[in-house]
Formats: sequence, C-alpha cells, structure tokens
Amino acid sequence: MSLNRGTKLAESQVTRRTALLLLGFWAMLAPVQCSQGHPSWRYISSEVVIPRKELHHGKGVQMPGWLSYSLYFGGQRHVMHMKSKNIFWPGQLLLLTQDEQGALQMDFPFIPSDCYHLGYVEGIPFSMVTVDTCYGGLEGIMKLDDLAYEIKPLRYSKTFEHVVSQIVADADTMGPVHRLKDRQNGDPLFPEAVIKHGPASFDPPLYRTCNMHDILFVGYLGRHHLMVSILAARYTGRSFGLYFDSEDCTCMRRTVCIMSPYAALTDAFSDCSIIHWRNIVKTQGHCIFDTVWKTFNASLINVRCGNSVVEGSERCDCGSLKQCYSNTCCNTDCSLKRGSVCDKEMCCTNCTYATPGTLCRPIQNICDLPEYCPGGTYLCPQNFYLQDGTPCTEEGYCYHGNCTDRTMHCQEIFGRHAVNADDSCYTINTKATRFGHCSRRAPLMTFNPCQNADIKCGRLQCGNVTHLPRLPDHASFHQSKISQVWCWGLDTHIATGINDVGHVRNGTPCAPGKFCENNFCNASIAAITYDCNPEKCSFRGICNNRRNCHCHVGWDPPYCADKGAGGSQDSGSPPRMMRSVKQSQESVVYLRVVFGRIYAFIAALLLGVATNVKVIKTSTVHEATTGDRLHYKKLLA
Repeated sequence: MSLNRGTKLAESQVTRRTALLLLGFWAMLAPVQCSQGHPSWRYISSEVVIPRKELHHGKGVQMPGWLSYSLYFGGQRHVMHMKSKNIFWPGQLLLLTQDEQGALQMDFPFIPSDCYHLGYVEGIPFSMVTVDTCYGGLEGIMKLDDLAYEIKPLRYSKTFEHVVSQIVADADTMGPVHRLKDRQNGDPLFPEAVIKHGPASFDPPLYRTCNMHDILFVGYLGRHHLMVSILAARYTGRSFGLYFDSEDCTCMRRTVCIMSPYAALTDAFSDCSIIHWRNIVKTQGHCIFDTVWKTFNASLINVRCGNSVVEGSERCDCGSLKQCYSNTCCNTDCSLKRGSVCDKEMCCTNCTYATPGTLCRPIQNICDLPEYCPGGTYLCPQNFYLQDGTPCTEEGYCYHGNCTDRTMHCQEIFGRHAVNADDSCYTINTKATRFGHCSRRAPLMTFNPCQNADIKCGRLQCGNVTHLPRLPDHASFHQSKISQVWCWGLDTHIATGINDVGHVRNGTPCAPGKFCENNFCNASIAAITYDCNPEKCSFRGICNNRRNCHCHVGWDPPYCADKGAGGSQDSGSPPRMMRSVKQSQESVVYLRVVFGRIYAFIAALLLGVATNVKVIKTSTVHEATTGDRLHYKKLLA
C-alpha cells in the first residue's frame, strides 16, 4: 500500500545518488531479517529500549525526507538519522521454491520500496544504520565503530518497545568456503544445452553490467545468508568494475575487506575500492545509472511435469505426488488414467464429459453472458457477451463485455459509495508512475505518460472512497490530493499476469463523441453500430456479440419464438426444467371422474356440517328464550 497525505503523488521517480550506491553494497551485508537464527553471530548483551521519534535532524536543522529516532542503550543516548533507500528500484523478481513434495512453485513477490532505510548515528564517524519499517517497528543492524547491534521490535509490546542486542562474529561456526568445482556437461533444467567447458570458479568480467545479455551468478553452497550477502557484494562489485584488493589496501578497524582475494566475514570496503569506485562513476556512470539496464528482466520457463500446469505435450498435470494421490483422472507422468477422457477442464465431470447444459462459465458482470457445456467435449464454448452498445447504466454502455461507466468501475474496486474522480485527478496520468500512466513498457518496469488529450484513457481515478477493499496479492492503491481533491487509484503488479482492473477500460467515453481505445482517446462512438431491435428476439431475449439472440429462460433460440430452455446457439442452453409425459385420452377421462367424485363428496360433507351447526344454534336460542319467560311469570305472581 502506498499512501501519501501531501500534494505529491504517492510514488515518485527513482532518485539517482552516486554516493549512495557504494553504501548500497554494504547494505547487502546486513539483512534486516536477522531474527531467523544466527549460526555465524552470537549475542553478548541485550537491552529493552523505546525509540523516540525526533522532529529535527541534527542540531535543530530540518531535513525533508529523513527519519530520526533517539534511543538509549550501551549507557548513553544515541540519535540515528535515516533516509529511504530508493536507489535500488525493485523490478520483476522471480522467486522459485519447492514444496514438501518437491513441486516447483513460482511467484513474483511484491517488494515494498518505501520502508527500507539507510543512515548513520549522530556524533559517530563512519557509523552505519540499515533498518526496515515495513511491519510497524524498527528492525535491522546498527554499526558504531567496531561494534554491531541488532534492533528489532519486542513482540506483543503495546508501548513501542524494542530489543537492542550487541552481536559479535563467530567465525568458527562458518566453516570453509568452497569455490565452484567443475560441472558436468549439460544442465538438468535445460537438457538441450551442451556446455563443453564448465568453469572451475566464477570470476565475472569487469564492466559487464552494461551488456543486457550478461547475468550475475551467485553460488549458494549451503552457507548462512550473511556469507551469501558477502559473496553477492563481492561479485556485484566485480561486475561493476572493482578489482580485488592488494596488500596495500586497508579498511577501518578491519583485518579483511570485502574485496579481499578470499571471502571472509567482514562489512567494510577498502580505501582502494572507494577510490576505484569514484573512477568508475566518472567513466561508466552513464551505464550504471541507466534505468534500462537496472530494471530489465526476462524469465525463462521450463516445461516440467508436476507443476499443476498443463503445458507442452502434457495431457494433464495433477501436481505433486500428494496431490496426484487423490486425483482419480491423472497419473504422475501427466497422462490420463485408463478410462479417463479429461481431468480438470471446464466441461469435465468425474473424468468424463459433462452433460449438456452444465454451466461452465458463469456471468462475470452486467455485460456478460453465461456459457453451457454442449456435451461430447471437455471444452467450454468461447466467452460471449452482450453486443457492443447495449446500455448498461444511464451513463454507460457495454463494450467487449464490460460496462464503460466509470462510476460503476470505481464501485467494483472501492465499494458502492465510490464515484468517478474529478477531472483534476486525471492529471496524475501525465506523471509516468505506477499509479499514473497510459501504458507500460514490457519487460521493463517503466511507464509511458499520457498526453493531455489522452489523460482519461490511463489509470482510473476514483473519489468518495469510504473504506479500503481487501486487495489481492501484489496489488496496491494510492491516495493523492490534487487541487484540494482526494484521488484514489489501484495498481496490480505487472508480473502477476492477471487483468489490470485499475486501468480505464477500452470503450470508456473520454471526450464528446469519443471513447478510449488502446490508451488513446481517438475512437468515435458513432462507429459502434447497435442494431439489436426487440422484435428480432421476439421481445424475449437480447443480442450477443455475434448479433445472435440469447433467449430468456423458457424460450428457445434462435429467435425466442418457441418455448424451450433459453440460451443461444453460440453459448449453449441450460437444462430443460419441464418434461413432457405421454398419456392417453382414456386415462385423462378416468382421472377426471375420480377427482370429480372426490370433490363432490368433500362438498357434501362440508354442507352437512354447516347445517347441523345452524340447527344447534337455533335450538339453544329457543330454549333459552322459553326459560326466561317462565321465570318472568313466576316473578309477576
């Protein structure tokens, strides 16, 4: 979630600061998630502190963009100043994992870019602070001269308490670091590739970051992530052009530096590396800070049985061994079991074709139509929807299966109270950010800004948002104030591959007589020909995108003139709810006579009961009247 309460956009461009890139290498040596266990570090002391946020940086001087916290540990008060680390912009990061059954799991995790901070401790030269605030507290590493401290939030604390622990390196627990040995010809992931000469060790050539086709390999040989961070920093430095240190190179209060010929536990670059880096920035800066090379990413997908995705020549894919155990249609080798004709297709039921009329694709929105299985195949008919131009609201019409009403679009995202934003909010689309652009440049994580004539064909901007929706994974929203108006928008990570619901849909009106088409406001509404007259479908249906009638339930296609099940000749028909029963005329007469006699008997019975009730009431009244008269005569005598 990106939230901004100022007048700026919720996300800004990447700030390029040459001096911080070398510090970024060092930041790789201090993973902020150190609470997972420390086989190479040990604690020697711990204190509970409450960080207090400082409003001023240094001695009363305000520095915009900096965070300052004061905390007391080690017998004295320290003030640390931090700024967001935005020099490394997260791109498409492919994360590959294996479940307990060995099945490969692929994901593109969302990496927040505004909660990682890098800074220093006031009054201590060459100090370093790297923390994250992604989860509401401060978690990371502080380096004060030759002392290192870990800070992390105290669990279940309601007063913002943190634990500050001094840590020291325990080199004996690390063990030797082995270099990469010769590898066999061929690659298990890419068996078609033949490698004639496998490298004995990996030594990346200098200045190869400027070649788009080069890639950085880091060998992870079962060591702890701290050593992997050191190796990553070393080889990243080599790729940028740093040489290994000579005997004359030194680093402050360290016997071994990061760029030493042999990797060791350390956290400092040598003076030689710093001088060499300055020369690299002067000569190779145009390449290092070019966003094209920094964000380029392309993924290679290997077809493999067992990943729950039917691909290549596979007939089915039931996933891991545990998942295949409960699957009655598919074998572990991605072939169908004997007697099965299908597995998980939309028109497949119990390993065979679904019966005709089975719903295989329900209605998705007001402009969509349902599809039914035709029988004899496991394939569902293609998606059909209402004819373009069919009214869906007072201000919108259907176009390619979606309603073009902007307010309805906003309500689908932010709830029923949301409305289309003010026109001033759409100026965000000229900023070329995640939440304001007209198009993306794939596979780069960069954006094309909208021209003034096309600003209403970029990201959808909404207003009157009263509650925040439950967003899916890798989705985020922004809140920005433009011309005293709050603007809201949604962004979905491009690597998810799902439909981007936060973008203005094609067909949405953007100017008088024009609508959006492929991010441009240049298509004419007059070109949408809607010719579906009510008489065409006998007033009992609507037209689909093929201009054929989709009949209401109870009427048969193609013209909805005869009684039937409904549907269309394109998307199929639902199952018939009425069945005809064959019967003879004699049986009908016999049933009428029987039921007629039953009705007559019931009527006579009811009439007799009603007569008896009337007589009883009359007799009772008469007797009561005679008794009263006798009693009255006695009183007179």
